[in-house]
Amino acid sequence: MSDFIAFFARVAGETKEACQHKLHPYGIYAGQNFLLDLLWSTQEDLTIGEIAARLHASGPSVTRTVRRMISQGLVEKYPHPTDARQVIVRLTPKGKELQQVIPQVMAEAEQVLLRNISEVERALFVRLLAQMLHNLEQSTSQED
Repeated sequence: MSDFIAFFARVAGETKEACQHKLHPYGIYAGQNFLLDLLWSTQEDLTIGEIAARLHASGPSVTRTVRRMISQGLVEKYPHPTDARQVIVRLTPKGKELQQVIPQVMAEAEQVLLRNISEVERALFVRLLAQMLHNLEQSTSQED
């Protein structure tokens, strides 16, 4: 039996921990940066469902993350103007301010992760990861 999955999981876990270490001084938890980045890049209010779809995450996971970010003062929730079953998530001024530092912090974490790996190797690695993701998505869709 191959140790590939265990090793891959270890790299993913270590990457998350390294990001958490970099984000901690700003009061951000690993994973929240993806939601912040989405809201910064779209510059629009989104529903929980839209966030979940764009981040390829589950609705309950996004709901928990948003709840925590509300308590941290990073985002606010508002009733949807036309659908009472949904809420709109919007950045607060504090959440907007973090755009000045978090992208740089994440770029530094990425530099550490990719140190001593050439551009050619990085491109190949991204291609291989994309193929693995495609394989998993096809496998999942065939099981449905």
